[in-house]
Amino acid sequence: MKKSLLALAVATAAISSAASAAVVYDKDGTTVEMYGRVQSVLYSTQASEAMGSNSYYDNSLQTSGRLGFNLRTPLTDNIAAFANAEWDVADNDGTRDDNGDDSFSARYLFVGADFGKFGALQAGRFEDAVYQGVTSYTDVYEDWGCYGQLGDGDKRDGMIMYSWSGYGVDFMATYGTAKDKQNVDGAWYSEEELDIDNSYSVALGYTSPDVLFGPISVRVAYGAANFQDDVRANTTYDKYDQYAAVLSWGSTEVGPYLAAMYNVRDFSMKNSSLDYKVQGVEAVLGYGFENGVSILTGYQWLNNDPDNVKSSAYADADAHIVPVYVNYGITPNFNVWAEARFDAGSDDNFVDDTLTENAYSVGARYTF
Repeated sequence: MKKSLLALAVATAAISSAASAAVVYDKDGTTVEMYGRVQSVLYSTQASEAMGSNSYYDNSLQTSGRLGFNLRTPLTDNIAAFANAEWDVADNDGTRDDNGDDSFSARYLFVGADFGKFGALQAGRFEDAVYQGVTSYTDVYEDWGCYGQLGDGDKRDGMIMYSWSGYGVDFMATYGTAKDKQNVDGAWYSEEELDIDNSYSVALGYTSPDVLFGPISVRVAYGAANFQDDVRANTTYDKYDQYAAVLSWGSTEVGPYLAAMYNVRDFSMKNSSLDYKVQGVEAVLGYGFENGVSILTGYQWLNNDPDNVKSSAYADADAHIVPVYVNYGITPNFNVWAEARFDAGSDDNFVDDTLTENAYSVGARYTF
């Protein structure tokens, strides 16, 4: 998240593994990088319920893997083509296919062209500009973060993105084509899955030179999506509008890191009496030590606010979460961590009723 948007356009999916990526082919400017990880995470009883890792909601050990490739080749002296493919294997949410076998699913898939100082263009599967340009700056935890934001799970197919960076300024714009069964965070009535007609988003940010312990970054974004008329019968969504802003200072790697984010996703329904919005705040306070230990905590608030409905599971309700995360990077390739999510007064009638329970996890990861 500390990279420029142009760098994100070239290697969005490789942020967490780029430091360990191995160049497996390099000839005449054409490169292929391979990266990935294998991890095991032990979840507490309440954590297993929140993750849906087993039907008994007992303590559970989940092991998963991830594999990705970055590809790049020059087209002219000033233009290069790039591509990325990344898959999750038996992902740590415990999902399995219809036959009960471990899952193997695409996380990112995109191809594009880097025009140097004129920006980059890519198409495929990834998140929109609202997430990449703004809300990702508080997406710093393993499992128990992102409760105050929407869009961290919205990796969608059929996306097109243009990005440009220069003079400390970052710009990104995305357009989403029509696709069925796409993830839409906050779409509670449809279990957060909808048929999209089209979507679009823009993000603009500025990052200063270092001030005391690091750069200061301020970013804003707007996004919208329109849903298809022939969506499934139990779905009544028409569109949403989303606004987001973040202010950050420092780095999550070494030294202090401070960040505060606000965003709101306003849903319009085909039956206007069901219109509602979901809004949230995330604040992060962290410090990274030179010995590889980092500590992060903060506060997350999410509010579900119907325009007219004042009762039922979709009534006006709040979730208040305090996450705590301690990570130790023993080597560049191996790290261990402990993480907790504490309820700070969430309403019992919030849509996700697991947030009223504290949750804990401990994990170890090998990255290559």
